[in-house]
Amino acid sequence: MTNRYLGLKLFAAAAVGLVAITPSQAAGRDANACRSLVPTAMGGPMLSDPGKIMLRWLSTSNYELVYRGQVFLLDAYFDRGPRNRPTGVVPGEVKQVDAIFIGHGHFDHMSDAAPITQKTKAKVIGAPITIETAYKLGVPEGLGTAVAGGETLKFKGVMVDAALAQHSTLSRDVLDTLGKLYDLDAGPATPEQAEAEKAILAKGTFAPDVITKGTIAYAFTFDTGYKLVWIDSAGPVTEGVRALAQKLGPVDIAIVAYQGHPVAQTQIPVTLELVKLFRPRIFMPAHHDQIFGTFVDLGVEPLFEAIADALPGTQTIAPLHRRPNCFDISKKRGSR
Repeated sequence: MTNRYLGLKLFAAAAVGLVAITPSQAAGRDANACRSLVPTAMGGPMLSDPGKIMLRWLSTSNYELVYRGQVFLLDAYFDRGPRNRPTGVVPGEVKQVDAIFIGHGHFDHMSDAAPITQKTKAKVIGAPITIETAYKLGVPEGLGTAVAGGETLKFKGVMVDAALAQHSTLSRDVLDTLGKLYDLDAGPATPEQAEAEKAILAKGTFAPDVITKGTIAYAFTFDTGYKLVWIDSAGPVTEGVRALAQKLGPVDIAIVAYQGHPVAQTQIPVTLELVKLFRPRIFMPAHHDQIFGTFVDLGVEPLFEAIADALPGTQTIAPLHRRPNCFDISKKRGSR
Protein backbone atom coordinates (compact mmCIF):
# COMPACT_ATOMS: atom_id res chain seq x y z
CA MET A 1 0.00 0.00 0.00
CA THR A 2 1.52 3.34 -1.03
CA ASN A 3 1.89 6.21 1.42
CA ARG A 4 -0.53 8.24 -0.68
CA TYR A 5 -3.20 5.52 -0.64
CA LEU A 6 -2.74 5.02 3.09
CA GLY A 7 -3.02 8.78 3.63
CA LEU A 8 -6.27 8.91 1.67
CA LYS A 9 -7.72 6.04 3.70
CA LEU A 10 -6.79 7.70 6.97
CA PHE A 11 -8.25 10.96 5.79
CA ALA A 12 -11.52 9.33 4.78
CA ALA A 13 -11.79 7.49 8.08
CA ALA A 14 -11.22 10.69 10.03
CA ALA A 15 -13.45 12.93 7.93
CA VAL A 16 -16.04 13.29 10.65
CA GLY A 17 -13.44 14.77 12.98
CA LEU A 18 -12.17 17.64 10.85
CA VAL A 19 -11.86 20.91 12.71
CA ALA A 20 -12.62 23.20 9.76
CA ILE A 21 -16.23 24.25 10.12
CA THR A 22 -18.05 24.48 6.79
CA PRO A 23 -20.74 27.12 6.27
CA SER A 24 -23.45 24.47 6.57
CA GLN A 25 -22.07 23.43 9.95
CA ALA A 26 -21.73 26.93 11.36
CA ALA A 27 -24.40 27.52 13.95
CA GLY A 28 -25.52 29.94 16.61
CA ARG A 29 -24.21 33.44 16.99
CA ASP A 30 -21.24 32.85 14.66
CA ALA A 31 -23.23 31.42 11.75
CA ASN A 32 -23.04 34.65 9.74
CA ALA A 33 -19.35 35.16 10.49
CA CYS A 34 -18.54 31.68 9.18
CA ARG A 35 -20.55 32.25 5.97
CA SER A 36 -20.01 35.86 5.02
CA LEU A 37 -17.80 36.73 2.05
CA VAL A 38 -17.26 40.23 3.47
CA PRO A 39 -13.95 40.42 5.34
CA THR A 40 -14.32 41.37 8.98
CA ALA A 41 -11.80 44.15 8.34
CA MET A 42 -14.33 45.62 5.91
CA GLY A 43 -17.21 45.48 8.37
CA GLY A 44 -18.24 41.85 7.87
CA PRO A 45 -19.57 39.84 10.83
CA MET A 46 -17.26 39.49 13.82
CA LEU A 47 -16.50 36.01 15.13
CA SER A 48 -17.48 36.07 18.80
CA ASP A 49 -16.81 32.54 20.07
CA PRO A 50 -13.47 32.58 21.98
CA GLY A 51 -13.11 28.90 21.15
CA LYS A 52 -12.84 29.55 17.42
CA ILE A 53 -10.57 31.35 14.99
CA MET A 54 -11.47 32.43 11.48
CA LEU A 55 -9.06 32.51 8.56
CA ARG A 56 -9.94 34.16 5.29
CA TRP A 57 -7.61 34.08 2.28
CA LEU A 58 -7.53 37.44 0.51
CA SER A 59 -5.20 36.70 -2.42
CA THR A 60 -1.41 36.41 -2.61
CA SER A 61 -0.12 35.74 0.93
CA ASN A 62 -2.85 37.86 2.52
CA TYR A 63 -4.88 36.15 5.22
CA GLU A 64 -7.32 37.68 7.67
CA LEU A 65 -7.13 36.10 11.12
CA VAL A 66 -10.00 36.86 13.50
CA TYR A 67 -9.93 35.89 17.17
CA ARG A 68 -11.60 37.21 20.33
CA GLY A 69 -12.74 40.46 18.75
CA GLN A 70 -9.36 41.12 17.13
CA VAL A 71 -8.66 41.41 13.40
CA PHE A 72 -5.14 40.58 12.32
CA LEU A 73 -3.97 40.95 8.72
CA LEU A 74 -1.16 38.69 7.59
CA ASP A 75 0.43 40.84 4.86
CA ALA A 76 -1.28 43.86 3.32
CA TYR A 77 -1.38 43.83 -0.49
CA PHE A 78 -4.95 44.46 -1.55
CA ASP A 79 -5.05 47.15 -4.22
CA ARG A 80 -3.18 45.00 -6.69
CA GLY A 81 -3.72 47.00 -9.86
CA PRO A 82 -6.24 47.13 -12.70
CA ARG A 83 -5.33 43.79 -14.29
CA ASN A 84 -5.64 41.67 -11.12
CA ARG A 85 -8.70 40.14 -9.54
CA PRO A 86 -10.18 42.27 -6.72
CA THR A 87 -9.37 41.10 -3.19
CA GLY A 88 -12.46 42.25 -1.30
CA VAL A 89 -10.48 44.76 0.76
CA VAL A 90 -10.48 48.47 -0.08
CA PRO A 91 -7.62 49.90 2.02
CA GLY A 92 -9.17 53.32 2.51
CA GLU A 93 -12.50 51.85 3.66
CA VAL A 94 -11.45 49.30 6.27
CA LYS A 95 -13.43 49.31 9.52
CA GLN A 96 -11.21 47.40 11.95
CA VAL A 97 -7.66 46.11 11.90
CA ASP A 98 -5.76 45.62 15.16
CA ALA A 99 -2.38 44.51 13.81
CA ILE A 100 -0.68 43.85 10.48
CA PHE A 101 2.03 41.18 10.37
CA ILE A 102 4.25 41.63 7.33
CA GLY A 103 6.39 38.72 6.23
CA HIS A 104 8.76 40.83 4.17
CA GLY A 105 9.00 44.22 2.53
CA HIS A 106 8.34 43.56 -1.14
CA PHE A 107 5.43 45.53 -2.57
CA ASP A 108 3.21 42.46 -2.94
CA HIS A 109 3.25 41.97 0.82
CA MET A 110 3.07 45.47 2.31
CA SER A 111 1.83 47.98 -0.29
CA ASP A 112 -1.37 48.86 1.62
CA ALA A 113 -0.04 48.92 5.17
CA ALA A 114 0.12 52.72 5.22
CA PRO A 115 -3.49 53.58 4.28
CA ILE A 116 -4.85 50.88 6.58
CA THR A 117 -2.83 52.05 9.58
CA GLN A 118 -3.68 55.68 8.88
CA LYS A 119 -7.35 54.78 9.18
CA THR A 120 -7.27 52.19 11.98
CA LYS A 121 -4.07 52.93 13.96
CA ALA A 122 -3.21 49.23 13.65
CA LYS A 123 0.20 48.09 14.80
CA VAL A 124 2.58 46.98 12.04
CA ILE A 125 5.02 44.17 12.80
CA GLY A 126 7.91 43.28 10.53
CA ALA A 127 11.65 43.09 10.06
CA PRO A 128 13.63 46.31 10.66
CA ILE A 129 13.90 47.02 6.92
CA THR A 130 10.14 46.46 6.58
CA ILE A 131 9.30 48.92 9.35
CA GLU A 132 11.76 51.46 7.95
CA THR A 133 10.03 51.15 4.57
CA ALA A 134 6.57 51.30 6.16
CA TYR A 135 7.36 54.63 7.79
CA LYS A 136 8.64 56.03 4.49
CA LEU A 137 5.37 54.99 2.85
CA GLY A 138 3.26 56.80 5.43
CA VAL A 139 2.66 54.49 8.39
CA PRO A 140 2.20 56.85 11.37
CA GLU A 141 5.20 57.11 13.66
CA GLY A 142 5.07 54.83 16.69
CA LEU A 143 2.86 52.16 15.12
CA GLY A 144 5.73 50.01 13.86
CA THR A 145 7.29 47.15 15.81
CA ALA A 146 10.54 45.77 14.41
CA VAL A 147 11.36 42.10 14.94
CA ALA A 148 14.59 40.43 13.85
CA GLY A 149 13.77 36.90 15.03
CA GLY A 150 13.49 35.42 18.50
CA GLU A 151 10.92 37.91 19.84
CA THR A 152 7.56 36.97 21.38
CA LEU A 153 4.68 39.44 21.18
CA LYS A 154 1.57 39.30 23.36
CA PHE A 155 -1.95 39.99 22.18
CA LYS A 156 -5.28 39.17 23.83
CA GLY A 157 -5.36 35.39 24.10
CA VAL A 158 -2.46 34.73 21.77
CA MET A 159 1.35 34.82 21.83
CA VAL A 160 3.16 35.51 18.55
CA ASP A 161 6.71 34.25 17.99
CA ALA A 162 8.86 35.77 15.25
CA ALA A 163 11.67 33.87 13.51
CA LEU A 164 14.16 35.01 10.89
CA ALA A 165 13.37 33.16 7.67
CA GLN A 166 14.77 33.52 4.16
CA HIS A 167 13.10 34.70 0.99
CA SER A 168 12.75 32.39 -1.98
CA THR A 169 15.49 32.49 -4.57
CA LEU A 170 14.12 33.09 -8.06
CA SER A 171 15.77 33.36 -11.44
CA ARG A 172 15.55 36.80 -13.01
CA ASP A 173 15.32 35.12 -16.42
CA VAL A 174 12.28 33.11 -15.33
CA LEU A 175 10.52 36.18 -13.94
CA ASP A 176 11.24 38.17 -17.11
CA THR A 177 9.97 35.32 -19.26
CA LEU A 178 6.73 35.16 -17.25
CA GLY A 179 6.22 38.84 -17.96
CA LYS A 180 6.66 38.19 -21.68
CA LEU A 181 4.16 35.30 -21.44
CA TYR A 182 1.49 37.68 -20.20
CA ASP A 183 2.24 40.12 -23.01
CA LEU A 184 1.96 37.36 -25.59
CA ASP A 185 -1.21 35.78 -24.26
CA ALA A 186 -3.15 38.76 -22.89
CA GLY A 187 -1.54 41.70 -24.63
CA PRO A 188 0.65 44.42 -23.16
CA ALA A 189 -0.57 46.83 -20.52
CA THR A 190 -2.15 50.07 -21.62
CA PRO A 191 -0.31 53.23 -20.57
CA GLU A 192 -2.84 53.78 -17.78
CA GLN A 193 -2.47 50.20 -16.52
CA ALA A 194 1.32 50.40 -16.67
CA GLU A 195 1.33 53.64 -14.69
CA ALA A 196 -0.93 52.20 -11.98
CA GLU A 197 1.21 49.06 -11.69
CA LYS A 198 4.40 51.13 -11.51
CA ALA A 199 2.97 53.08 -8.58
CA ILE A 200 2.17 49.86 -6.70
CA LEU A 201 5.68 48.50 -7.35
CA ALA A 202 7.06 51.51 -5.47
CA LYS A 203 5.12 50.64 -2.30
CA GLY A 204 7.79 48.36 -0.90
CA THR A 205 11.51 47.78 -1.09
CA PHE A 206 13.73 45.66 -3.32
CA ALA A 207 16.78 46.06 -1.07
CA PRO A 208 18.97 42.92 -1.12
CA ASP A 209 18.70 42.62 2.68
CA VAL A 210 15.07 41.53 2.29
CA ILE A 211 16.30 38.10 1.20
CA THR A 212 18.38 37.10 4.22
CA LYS A 213 17.66 39.75 6.87
CA GLY A 214 14.15 40.94 6.14
CA THR A 215 11.91 37.87 5.93
CA ILE A 216 10.04 36.82 9.06
CA ALA A 217 8.04 33.70 9.90
CA TYR A 218 5.30 34.08 12.53
CA ALA A 219 3.80 31.50 14.88
CA PHE A 220 0.54 32.16 16.75
CA THR A 221 0.00 30.14 19.93
CA PHE A 222 -3.50 30.65 21.27
CA ASP A 223 -4.34 30.38 24.94
CA THR A 224 -5.92 26.97 24.31
CA GLY A 225 -2.59 25.63 23.04
CA TYR A 226 -3.68 25.70 19.40
CA LYS A 227 -0.77 26.66 17.10
CA LEU A 228 -0.66 28.30 13.68
CA VAL A 229 2.44 29.17 11.65
CA TRP A 230 2.48 31.52 8.65
CA ILE A 231 5.40 31.94 6.24
CA ASP A 232 4.85 34.23 3.25
CA SER A 233 7.94 33.24 1.23
CA ALA A 234 9.29 29.73 0.79
CA GLY A 235 13.04 29.97 0.91
CA PRO A 236 15.74 27.72 2.34
CA VAL A 237 15.20 26.59 5.93
CA THR A 238 17.07 28.91 8.30
CA GLU A 239 18.36 28.24 11.78
CA GLY A 240 15.72 30.63 13.07
CA VAL A 241 12.89 28.73 11.43
CA ARG A 242 14.32 25.41 12.57
CA ALA A 243 14.51 26.70 16.16
CA LEU A 244 10.90 27.88 15.92
CA ALA A 245 9.77 24.46 14.77
CA GLN A 246 11.63 22.82 17.66
CA LYS A 247 10.01 25.20 20.12
CA LEU A 248 6.50 24.64 18.79
CA GLY A 249 6.51 20.94 18.02
CA PRO A 250 3.79 19.81 15.58
CA VAL A 251 1.41 22.67 14.77
CA ASP A 252 -2.30 22.65 14.07
CA ILE A 253 -2.24 24.84 10.96
CA ALA A 254 0.65 25.74 8.65
CA ILE A 255 0.22 28.39 5.96
CA VAL A 256 3.25 28.38 3.68
CA ALA A 257 3.91 30.16 0.39
CA TYR A 258 3.70 28.09 -2.77
CA GLN A 259 4.98 30.41 -5.49
CA GLY A 260 8.03 31.57 -7.33
CA HIS A 261 8.81 28.71 -9.64
CA PRO A 262 6.06 28.30 -12.27
CA VAL A 263 6.91 24.59 -12.65
CA ALA A 264 5.37 22.59 -9.82
CA GLN A 265 8.18 20.02 -9.72
CA THR A 266 10.62 22.85 -8.99
CA GLN A 267 8.52 24.66 -6.38
CA ILE A 268 7.16 21.63 -4.47
CA PRO A 269 10.43 20.58 -2.76
CA VAL A 270 10.97 24.09 -1.40
CA THR A 271 7.50 24.47 0.09
CA LEU A 272 7.32 20.85 1.20
CA GLU A 273 10.53 21.11 3.24
CA LEU A 274 8.95 23.83 5.38
CA VAL A 275 5.67 21.95 5.73
CA LYS A 276 7.48 18.80 6.87
CA LEU A 277 9.41 20.81 9.44
CA PHE A 278 6.24 21.95 11.22
CA ARG A 279 4.25 18.69 10.79
CA PRO A 280 0.84 20.39 10.67
CA ARG A 281 -2.53 18.72 11.03
CA ILE A 282 -3.88 21.19 8.46
CA PHE A 283 -2.04 22.87 5.58
CA MET A 284 -3.26 25.89 3.62
CA PRO A 285 -1.24 27.43 0.77
CA ALA A 286 -0.43 31.09 0.18
CA HIS A 287 0.94 33.15 -2.69
CA HIS A 288 -0.21 30.53 -5.19
CA ASP A 289 -2.43 32.79 -7.28
CA GLN A 290 -1.84 35.10 -10.18
CA ILE A 291 -0.13 38.47 -9.97
CA PHE A 292 -0.70 39.77 -13.46
CA GLY A 293 2.56 40.10 -15.33
CA THR A 294 4.63 38.41 -12.63
CA PHE A 295 3.21 35.08 -11.39
CA VAL A 296 0.72 32.62 -12.83
CA ASP A 297 -1.98 30.73 -10.94
CA LEU A 298 -0.15 27.66 -9.64
CA GLY A 299 -2.33 24.57 -9.23
CA VAL A 300 -2.12 23.21 -5.69
CA GLU A 301 -3.00 19.58 -6.50
CA PRO A 302 0.60 18.39 -7.11
CA LEU A 303 1.68 19.96 -3.83
CA PHE A 304 -1.22 18.37 -1.97
CA GLU A 305 -0.31 14.97 -3.39
CA ALA A 306 3.30 15.44 -2.26
CA ILE A 307 2.10 16.38 1.23
CA ALA A 308 -0.14 13.30 1.32
CA ASP A 309 2.88 11.14 0.52
CA ALA A 310 5.18 12.80 3.05
CA LEU A 311 2.65 13.52 5.83
CA PRO A 312 -0.32 11.14 5.49
CA GLY A 313 -2.03 12.59 8.56
CA THR A 314 -2.07 16.18 7.27
CA GLN A 315 -5.31 17.56 5.89
CA THR A 316 -4.90 19.98 2.97
CA ILE A 317 -7.34 22.81 2.35
CA ALA A 318 -7.49 24.82 -0.88
CA PRO A 319 -8.91 28.13 0.35
CA LEU A 320 -11.47 29.90 -1.80
CA HIS A 321 -10.99 33.61 -2.12
CA ARG A 322 -12.78 35.59 0.63
CA ARG A 323 -14.55 32.49 1.93
CA PRO A 324 -14.16 32.13 5.74
CA ASN A 325 -12.66 29.02 7.30
CA CYS A 326 -13.66 28.70 10.95
CA PHE A 327 -11.70 26.37 13.21
CA ASP A 328 -12.53 25.01 16.63
CA ILE A 329 -9.47 25.69 18.76
CA SER A 330 -11.08 24.91 22.11
CA LYS A 331 -9.27 21.57 22.51
CA LYS A 332 -5.54 21.09 22.60
CA ARG A 333 -3.93 19.08 19.83
CA GLY A 334 -3.27 16.01 21.97
CA SER A 335 -6.89 15.66 23.09
CA ARG A 336 -8.39 15.40 19.59
